[in-house]
Amino acid sequence: MARTVMKIFILFLILSLSACATTAKYESKLNNFIGVSENSLIAAWGVPDKEYRLGNGKKAVEFISKSTVISGGNPYTVPQTTYQSGTIGGQSYSGTSTQYVVQTDPVQKYRLTCKTSFIIDTQGRVESWQHEGNNCVSR
Repeated sequence: MARTVMKIFILFLILSLSACATTAKYESKLNNFIGVSENSLIAAWGVPDKEYRLGNGKKAVEFISKSTVISGGNPYTVPQTTYQSGTIGGQSYSGTSTQYVVQTDPVQKYRLTCKTSFIIDTQGRVESWQHEGNNCVSR
């Protein structure tokens, strides 16, 4: 039971921390860059991870965000009840004893990524954007 409670708590914690961050808010922030100069984009986002020259004179710039979240490794106790019976000095006895054994949840790693690309038009302004990944969110 303690293990289940811990898992529910961790899930609740992750959801509550990410409740304010949404993809819709991320996309709203990306929309603010439409029409902005490439220099202003780079000033806000930093140096792109990749750049591509397109055949039509436009350019694509790509920003990649990666992180890892680790959960688990939490100790919890499990009761182990032992049943005993026998005789001592000709008298029978029976009973139980309970020991609490410490166990640990398995450690799990979650990879979070977001790849955001902007198309820069021939005048050096952001024309459009796209994103992909499981962590393209903003507050």
